[in-house]
Amino acid sequence: MNIIALLELISLDKSKIGKFSRVEFTQIKKQLVAEKETNQEIRDSDTAKLLKALKSDPESFLAVLNNRILFNFFTKKDYPRTYFLNELDAIDTEKVKTFVQLFLSEELAAFFYQNLGADKFNEISHLAAAINYFPDSLNFVLSQHALDKLDNAIAILKPPYGNFYKVLYIKDGHFFSFLNHIKNQEIEQKIKDLLDSVTTIYNQDQNSELVSKTYLAMNNYTALDDDFSQKIKRNKDIAETKFEAYIPKKKNLTWVYLVVGFFVFIRIIVFFNSFNFDNYSNDDVTYDDETVYKPEPRKIDRYYANMHFIIDSFQVFLADFKPSEIRQMSQDIILKTGENPFQTFYQNEPAGESSNFIKVKNNTGYDMVLLENAVLYDTIKIPRTAHFIKAGDALEINFNRADAKTIFNMYLGKKWATFQTDSNHLFIRNHSIVEYRFSELIPTAKEILKTDYSLVNDAVISYSNGGLDIDSENARINPINEFKE
Repeated sequence: MNIIALLELISLDKSKIGKFSRVEFTQIKKQLVAEKETNQEIRDSDTAKLLKALKSDPESFLAVLNNRILFNFFTKKDYPRTYFLNELDAIDTEKVKTFVQLFLSEELAAFFYQNLGADKFNEISHLAAAINYFPDSLNFVLSQHALDKLDNAIAILKPPYGNFYKVLYIKDGHFFSFLNHIKNQEIEQKIKDLLDSVTTIYNQDQNSELVSKTYLAMNNYTALDDDFSQKIKRNKDIAETKFEAYIPKKKNLTWVYLVVGFFVFIRIIVFFNSFNFDNYSNDDVTYDDETVYKPEPRKIDRYYANMHFIIDSFQVFLADFKPSEIRQMSQDIILKTGENPFQTFYQNEPAGESSNFIKVKNNTGYDMVLLENAVLYDTIKIPRTAHFIKAGDALEINFNRADAKTIFNMYLGKKWATFQTDSNHLFIRNHSIVEYRFSELIPTAKEILKTDYSLVNDAVISYSNGGLDIDSENARINPINEFKE
């Protein structure tokens, strides 16, 4: 239990902090011992921390106790502003930071670690308002995470567009409130770059919901640059105008309903007057007519329909480059079998069923990345995850085939590395690092990568005569083509 919650639990008089006598300290110790006997959440280290905090730096302790955001966070309460002192003597912020680092940093770090990973910016932005009291080490982590989030969004919103669903946090006003609390020149420049990318999408599609909501959300950020502030405000006005255009105006439509009803009534009378009931036949109706039923084309979400373009772009990035153009190469020599080597595409962790797996043995003489895809609407590939298998190794792969078919693509080569070429097909990790790929490719790497494989049983994969040999029962090649015919 943290020292703030423990202090609240024993109802200690906060106004006397820094003024306790020796006798009063003894009474506090006894009270803590008695409380610990009935509360298993209290540890000896918790009581020791509280007593040390009361003695070592009562001024900083009071500063934290009178910060509504921190106090409510550590006690899990929701006291109003009137519960706290309006004024305190001059506060030494650096001393308070040191105090928080010594006594409260563990719970703060755990909260941010958990919620930043889940993009829960509502809770994050609320607590980040107390950033002036956070240790410098924590502030650095928050700043780096914010930069990573912005870099990721910028990369995905540029051609060849990534998965927009991974950057929906840019529509969240709380995300920009969080950025507002931790802002600096570097973060602001990234926000400017993000706005440029979003505006490019707006110029192509002025009805983009992502753009409109991002414009509105960004208004929660107060820029350091006055010109940038005005730009944010103008974009907010654009977004609000777009939304207003879709709001239907309330009208009195009673007369319309009356007119329509009158014409329907007239049509019914005409129908019965003109219908010859004597000609009605009771003969059996035949359904053997040769009328061909033509169902309406299935409407597919644009995200799925465009996915094959993104996959094609990624395959070009992986296997269609000139070795002579490779520069600034940095090799990864610690990648292990079973790891997912990607961070920009196919980057999800495997999510299969424990009872559904196949063993894949790589006998090609090259390292392999097995790209796992789901198949939706019979013909559309959706990237799931990737599995790295070193030459000569075998890997048990779990995959879920209950909701959709699963097919694999195979990428083979040597010397896993990040490097630059002259190609326009780029996939960028955080901190402007080009995604890793093989710098030396297997012959016919492009053709092999484009081939789809359906594997439902254990497989041994070998390479000969410029192609792959798949030894696996019921394996199929390019099964999607069967549905396209």
